[in-house]
This record gives sequence, C-alpha cells and structure tokens, in this order.
Amino acid sequence: MHLALRRAVLFRNLVPGDHLLEQTLAAEHGCSQGTVREALLRLAGEGLVERRGYRGTVVTDTSLPEAAGMVRVRLSIERAVALRIAAGQADLSDPRLVAILEGMDAAHAAGDLYQCSELDREFHATLTEAAGMGLLRPMLWRCALHIHRFTLGGLEVPRPFFQEAGVGDEHRALLAQLSAGDATAAAGAMAEHLGQVLTRWAPSLHAAAGGEAAFAP
Repeated sequence: MHLALRRAVLFRNLVPGDHLLEQTLAAEHGCSQGTVREALLRLAGEGLVERRGYRGTVVTDTSLPEAAGMVRVRLSIERAVALRIAAGQADLSDPRLVAILEGMDAAHAAGDLYQCSELDREFHATLTEAAGMGLLRPMLWRCALHIHRFTLGGLEVPRPFFQEAGVGDEHRALLAQLSAGDATAAAGAMAEHLGQVLTRWAPSLHAAAGGEAAFAP
C-alpha cells in the first residue's frame, strides 16, 4: 500500500491537493483501514502527504525552489561522499551495492522507471553509509525522493527510456570513477552524474539549482 501510494504521488497520478480518504483507499485496494493509515503515516513522514486531523490527508506539493534547495543539499552530501571514497575511506564491499546494481539491470530491462528510481535512491544512500556518513542517509534519501517528483512526474522532455544506457551500467561507471583515487575527479564525476540526470529529465530544476555552474567540479 505504502509503495503503491508513493508511486502514485511521484508519477502525479495523485496530484498536490488531492484528499486521501482511508475508507475509500481501503475499498479500492482491498485492505483494512489500519493498513491504509499506516501507509499514510509513512508518506507523511516522507513529506509526500500532510495529515490534517479531522480534515483528512492531503497530497503535498514540492515547489521548484524547495526542490532546487534539495538539489544543493544533495550535491553537498554527495560530493563529501565522493571525496571519502576517493580517499579510500569507504567500505565498498557491502553486498547491498551489488544487489542494487543487479536490481537496476532487471528494472531497466523491464522498463520499470519507478523501480529504477527506488534503487537509485538506495544506491546513493548506501554509498553514504559506506563512506561512514550514515547519519546523513535520511537527509540524502528525502532530498532524492522529492527531486524524483520532478524527474518522474514532470514530463518536461521525451523519455527514450529503452534507448538509454542501462541504469546499472551508469552507476557502475560512476562507482569506478569514485574509486579511482583522484579526489577532484571523483567529486566532479558525482556532480556530473547528478547534473546529467536533471538535464535529461527535469531541465527546469537543473536551471533553478544553478545550472552548469552548480554542477561544475
């Protein structure tokens, strides 16, 4: 239930301002109101909905300035992670990374853009933990989630998803660049990786976050 509702919000099948009624959702999904309530509480914790007491639950919005701020926060965290990896201060033996990359391959082959986004968030969050910066994981993950509201739900540009390089391969290449031992190159690779994603999927957010200058090495 939680993942289904999150997906609906990110793809804007549920749009900002929509009211979500527990009884209605329970009937639609064939589950208890308790299950719906738990899902809505989790979404509220992620900032995707707002619980308004007797007025019910409403889908929130992520404004362009808010999302641009999250891009800048994410860039700061990701650059710090890249520097620690380049300096050999990260444990990249975590088997979760291999499983995530294999999951990306499968999701890409299936054309499952939402699952690719889920795994993308998990990949970057896991790197943060591997670099010994686990306390920043929730912040990074939340920023990535709201950025994905723009990359998944914005539809600013055509999506030749099946024609792109595999998502898993893109992240393997990034990991190789981060692990090469060159701090400047690693930080630049991370910034370039994030900048290319926004250029590809959400040009307006890329511009609002500072454009090419913001993603420079």
